Amino acid sequence: MRCFIALSLSEDARDTLGDVAAKMAYQDKSNAVRWVDQENFHVTLGFLGELGEEEIERLADELDTSLSSFGAETVVSGISPFPETKPKLIAAMLNPSDSLSDIHQQTLAAINTAQLAYDKRRFLPHVTLGRLRHSRNRYSGSIPLTFTLPIEFDEVVLYESHLGTNGAEYDPVFRYPLEFMDYENDEYDQPDYSSEG
Repeated sequence: MRCFIALSLSEDARDTLGDVAAKMAYQDKSNAVRWVDQENFHVTLGFLGELGEEEIERLADELDTSLSSFGAETVVSGISPFPETKPKLIAAMLNPSDSLSDIHQQTLAAINTAQLAYDKRRFLPHVTLGRLRHSRNRYSGSIPLTFTLPIEFDEVVLYESHLGTNGAEYDPVFRYPLEFMDYENDEYDQPDYSSEG
């Protein structure tokens, strides 16, 4: 099965980002973007490709050891096309907090200890809100000028990915609950949609 490891967002964070995405989708008159169901919002920690049952069991054991007593939080710093050159996504960009970086490194350590290959692209934490249907497409609606949101993560999840009728679908294989972190900055700036994208 084709697998990846990701952070699952708290319900409050999913709901807030889901509201933002819904408002942007309403303005997507040209239907340029395939919007992601908020239940599938996540932050990818590592792409693994095809794994067999024995490899999954080995990885599950290592993740269970590596992620014990860990928590993760960060802040959404804005909404933007991603990447900047030849964008393929509309994404909520995240600040690379220490706890987020730590849990990413622990995840990679578990993958390496399990002796599995993974995609070594640079870690640029983000939550995909939508995917452009074609490379020539552009989202023509308003993108929030300012938007910040503290985010906590409930768990690390090993997902199986497969294509469904409405695009990629993700089925959890294993879940690893994270410690609750008492995030000090609970300020939330409402999205400002005064800028045309």
